[in-house]
Amino acid sequence: MSGERPCADLTVVEIAVGVSDLGLGLAGGLPGMLLADLGASVIRVVGEAVPIDTDVPWGRVWHRDKRIVTTTGVAEISALLRTADVALVHGPEELVEARGLGFRDCAATNPALVYGRCRPSRTEAGTVEDFGLLVEARAGFCTQLPGHRRGPIFPEVRASGMGAAFLLLTSVFALLRRRVGTGTGGWSETSLYDGMLATLGCMIGRSERAAPEVESYWEHGSTFPNFLYRCADGELLQVWFGGKGMYQAVIEVLGDEPSRDGYYTDQTTGKLRARAQRWTSFFATRPRAVWVERLRAAGVACEPVLGPGEVLRDPHSAETGVAVTRSEHGHEDLMIGSPFEIHPLWPAPDAPVAARTRSAARLFEGLRVVDFSAFVAGPLAAEVLADLGADVIKVEPPGGEAMRAAAYAVAACQRGKRSLALDINAPDARPVVEKLLASADVVLHNFRVGVAERLGIDADTVARLNPNAVYCHASAFGATGPRAAYPGNDALMQALTGVERAIGGAGNEPLAATWIPIDMAGGWVAAAGIALGLYARATQRRGQQVITSLLGAGMLMHCGVFVRDGELVAGPALDERQTGYGPGYRIYEGADGEWFALVVADPESWWKLDEFVADCGGSGLGDYVPLRNGHDDSAARAAEANLESTFATAPAAEWVRRLRELGIPAELIEPMNRNRFRHAVLDDPVNRQLGRVVGYRTADWGYFEQIGPLLRTGPDVIGGPRLMIPGVGEHTTEVLSELGFDDARVDELLATKVARQMD
Repeated sequence: MSGERPCADLTVVEIAVGVSDLGLGLAGGLPGMLLADLGASVIRVVGEAVPIDTDVPWGRVWHRDKRIVTTTGVAEISALLRTADVALVHGPEELVEARGLGFRDCAATNPALVYGRCRPSRTEAGTVEDFGLLVEARAGFCTQLPGHRRGPIFPEVRASGMGAAFLLLTSVFALLRRRVGTGTGGWSETSLYDGMLATLGCMIGRSERAAPEVESYWEHGSTFPNFLYRCADGELLQVWFGGKGMYQAVIEVLGDEPSRDGYYTDQTTGKLRARAQRWTSFFATRPRAVWVERLRAAGVACEPVLGPGEVLRDPHSAETGVAVTRSEHGHEDLMIGSPFEIHPLWPAPDAPVAARTRSAARLFEGLRVVDFSAFVAGPLAAEVLADLGADVIKVEPPGGEAMRAAAYAVAACQRGKRSLALDINAPDARPVVEKLLASADVVLHNFRVGVAERLGIDADTVARLNPNAVYCHASAFGATGPRAAYPGNDALMQALTGVERAIGGAGNEPLAATWIPIDMAGGWVAAAGIALGLYARATQRRGQQVITSLLGAGMLMHCGVFVRDGELVAGPALDERQTGYGPGYRIYEGADGEWFALVVADPESWWKLDEFVADCGGSGLGDYVPLRNGHDDSAARAAEANLESTFATAPAAEWVRRLRELGIPAELIEPMNRNRFRHAVLDDPVNRQLGRVVGYRTADWGYFEQIGPLLRTGPDVIGGPRLMIPGVGEHTTEVLSELGFDDARVDELLATKVARQMD
C-alpha cells in the first residue's frame, strides 16, 4: 500500500478472552490485522491459550504486528480501553458485558471509543457458542452444497468468519468517519451468523409472484454448470466465458460445432450444459499450459486450479501487495498482504479541501455515491453504502446493465438505489457524466483496467473535476501487475485462490460454491475500502483513491495459510469425506443416517468424551488430539475412527442430547433443501426483529423478502435504507433535474435516446 497510512494515529484494542482462533475464524483476527496493516497500533488481549488452537498456525498471519497482552483482569483491560480509539470485542456475554466491558460501561469513561462487538450468534433456536462449525450446522448451511457423498458436508467456505470480519470493519470505518465531525464514538454489533448471511445475499429470496424461472433460483438454487476441466497433463483448468464474444471464442478454440442461437438461448435450452459435458474430452487432449495460452489469446478467461495459499507464490501477488514477506525467528514467511490500496486522489493542495463529516441520523446520510459498476461485487458495495444512508445513483445503459437478466443479483445488489439510465458513450452524455462526477462524494466502478479511461471516468478525470471525491476501483486483479488486464469472476477466483480445492476435500475433485461467495466477499471488501476512504478523506481533508480486487477478497478466505522458507504451512484441512478437521472439530453420522456437528475445545471435554465412549462400549480416545495434521496425526485419526464407529450405533439426535448433558457442544444438522433453508432464514422471528430479514413491495415480484441490511450501529443512528429495487431509468429525470438540466435539455436527452426514463 502506498501513500499515508490512514489509521496511523489509531490505537485498537482487540479483546479475545474465552474464544479461539479456530472457532471465530477470520472474524477474530482479520479486522485487527488489517487495521495494523493500515498503520494502527493494535493490542490483542487474550486469556490462557485455548487448547484446540494448539495445532492451528493461522494466528501467525492474523496476529502479526499486534502487541499481545495475556490477562483476564477487568482492571487491566478497562485501562487499555480508556485510551483506545477502537475496541474489537469477542466472547460470551458473561466475560464481556457482565464484567463491565460492554459499550455502555466503556463509553462512560471513553466517549470517543468506537466499539465493534462480535456477539455469540442468536436466532429463534437460541444462542450458539462462537464456533463457526456449530453456527453453520444449526443454520442448516452444511446441507446447502452437494458433496462427494450423500448427506451434509463441512462447508469449507469460511463464510461466517469472512462475513463477520467485514461487517465489523465497514461499520468501524463508518463510525470513525462520523467521530471526526462529532468527537464521539459509537457501537456496532455483529455475529458469526450475521457473517454467514452477509455472503448469501444472492441465495436467499422469496417473492409473491415472480416469474417461475426467477422464483426457481431462490427455491432450488443454481443449475449453471461449472466449467472445470482436467487437461492432458492431469492439471485442472477453470474456464469462464460470460463476457461479450467469449462463448463463440471458446467454441472456436476447441473446434466444437458453432452455436446457432447464442449463449443465453443455449443456457436456457440445456445445450450449454450438454456442451460443458462434451468439452471434457476436448480439454483432455492437451496440457493446461497450452489451453491457457490459446484461450487467453482468444480473449477467453481461464485460471489454473490451485490449493489454498499457492497463489501467494504467483509473481502478480507480490507485485500488487496482496502477498508480502515477513521474517520471524530466522524464518522467511510469505503471507497475505492488504486487500486495500489507498492513497490521496490528488497531490497535496495548497489549502486542504473541506470534507463533510457532520452528524446525521444515518452514518452516510448526505453523501452521494455514483455507481458505474455492474455484475455483483461493485453493485453490492454500493448497496452497502445505501444501507448506511448514502444516496446511491446507479448509472446503467438505457437497456439496463448486464446482470438485469439475473434477478437474484438485482435483488441482492441494487436495493435502495436510484437508477439513471444513460448511454455514457454518447457525446451528448458527457456533460451529464461530468456533473455526476463533480457532485459525487464517492465514484465507484468495476470495469477492467483501461475501460474507465476510455469512458472518461478514470481517477485523473475525477481528481480534476472533484479533488475531494473518494474514487474506488473494485477490480478483478488490481490496477497493476501481470494479471491486471485479465477478466475475473467468482468461479475463476474460487479456482485460483484455492477455495474449490478446499471445499472438495483431500484427494477429491474440486467443488465450487454455487452462491458466488467471492463475488459477495469482493463487494464487502470494496464497501469497507470505501468507508476507509471516507474516513481518510475526513482526517486528511483531501480526496482518496481506493483499489480493491476479487483476487484479494478470495485470498482472504484462506489467509491463515502461509509459506515458510518455501514450504506451505496450511494448518487444519478438510478430509476426503468432507467431515471436518479432525475428531474434535467435524460432523458425524448417526445410525439413522442423520448428522451432527461436534466441537471438543479443551482436554476437560475430551476426558468426558473419552469416559462417555468407554461407557458406550468403545475404546479409549487417548491424549487430547482434536485435529488432524498436527503434532500427533496418527493418534487423531485413531480417535476419529473410534468416535465414528461409536456414533454409528444410535441416532444423531440422541447423541446430541447426551453430549449436551455432558456440557460438550453439539448441533444436530437438520436435513434441508434450498427451499427449506431459505424459509428457515426468512421466517425466523429473531432475524426479523434484528432487521436481518426485510420485506417490501416490488413492481415485478409483488411482496418480496430477502436478507436485509446487516450493519447494526448506534447510538443515535435512526432510520433505515429505502426498501425498493429501482427499475431501469426509474429516476432518470429526477436525477437530471437535480444536476441542473432544464426540462428542454432533459427532453432532448430522452428523445435522442441518450437517456431513458422508465415508463
